[in-house]
Amino acid sequence: MYKVLNYIQNYVEIKITGERPQKFINICLRRRIAVWKLTRVSDTEFTMCMLSSEYVKNIRSAAAKAGVKVKIIKKEGILYTFRKYKARKALALLPLLLCAVFVLISSTLWNITVEGADYGAQQNTLKLVSELGIKRGMFMSNINSRALAEELLSNQNNLCWVGVKKRGMTLHIEIAEGTYYESKKADTVPAKEPCDIAVSKDCLLYKVIVEQGQQVTETGNTALKGQVVVAGEGKHAKASVSGIVWYKAEAVIENEIDVLTYTGEEITEKSLLFFGLKIDSPRWKWLPWNWNKKDFESYNSIYTEKYAGREGEFPFGVAKLTKKETVWEKKELSVEEAIKTAGEKADAALDAAVPDDGRILKTKREIITKNGLQYYCVTAEVLEEVGVTVSVEN
Repeated sequence: MYKVLNYIQNYVEIKITGERPQKFINICLRRRIAVWKLTRVSDTEFTMCMLSSEYVKNIRSAAAKAGVKVKIIKKEGILYTFRKYKARKALALLPLLLCAVFVLISSTLWNITVEGADYGAQQNTLKLVSELGIKRGMFMSNINSRALAEELLSNQNNLCWVGVKKRGMTLHIEIAEGTYYESKKADTVPAKEPCDIAVSKDCLLYKVIVEQGQQVTETGNTALKGQVVVAGEGKHAKASVSGIVWYKAEAVIENEIDVLTYTGEEITEKSLLFFGLKIDSPRWKWLPWNWNKKDFESYNSIYTEKYAGREGEFPFGVAKLTKKETVWEKKELSVEEAIKTAGEKADAALDAAVPDDGRILKTKREIITKNGLQYYCVTAEVLEEVGVTVSVEN
């Protein structure tokens, strides 16, 4: 503690030379001058330390009275340190520059974490955060935690809660999923106006639950698109109408298909990440690491970023882009493989056609010949809601 105080107040180490150096020391003590590190070098020479202010006020008169010579051998303290580096302006500015860099780093976003819910919800949240313009390298003060949480919650219907916290250089996001039930589609006809309930597509009526109105088409009969099932009779009809709808999808059976394959050739490009900047390595052909590189016409790429630190909390790292060359090749298929491939295509087309709320009751698969080509055909019976409101003409 004393060393720190003395350094702040500034002190000097002096050498006393003469026949009676002890007299000089006694004079200093009588004048209540604080001295320390008193060292006897010889009978005629001593060294000791005192504050710079005391040295300036008392040293001349005390040395003259004792008949000794006093010489400064070392100066220590904040004032002397500044004077020492005054001529070295660049070196003197270095601590200020380091402090500025430290403040810049500590006030900048370098990591974004998402916890809670499942992996898909986390990735969707990170994607949305990026689309909102929040990325590594921006100032934390420019991020409004409350506004960001509200934006993430309003743009993701599967979430029931979002929390955003700033922790050092990390933006920590917590999300929670909720259970939602899809609301029924609003009527196209205002509730106070009279209307009927018709079917939106050709179907076999499976179940009709009438809340208001009169059923005019019996359950179990076939109804064509637009046919009225429940009449409002001058009122606003309300009913739930379920019907069986048939969907059909087909795909041609081909013995030869185009397949995207890897050639085994790949290129790795590395970049330096520093304070939000991406510095690519030079791509000049004459550089040694570019001698064997070539441009691919078709490729798949894998991009990764790795920042320094256990959790990537430091603002510098390395980015790696790996390009794997691909080519389209013809592949001969056996009969079984051709049928399986066509079946997968037909199933995918059927899945796209069937509504999300539909329930498949029965599926029929067959191979048919049409225009000299063989097709894999899939037909499905689907139970779904088919009722829609239609206005009544006056």
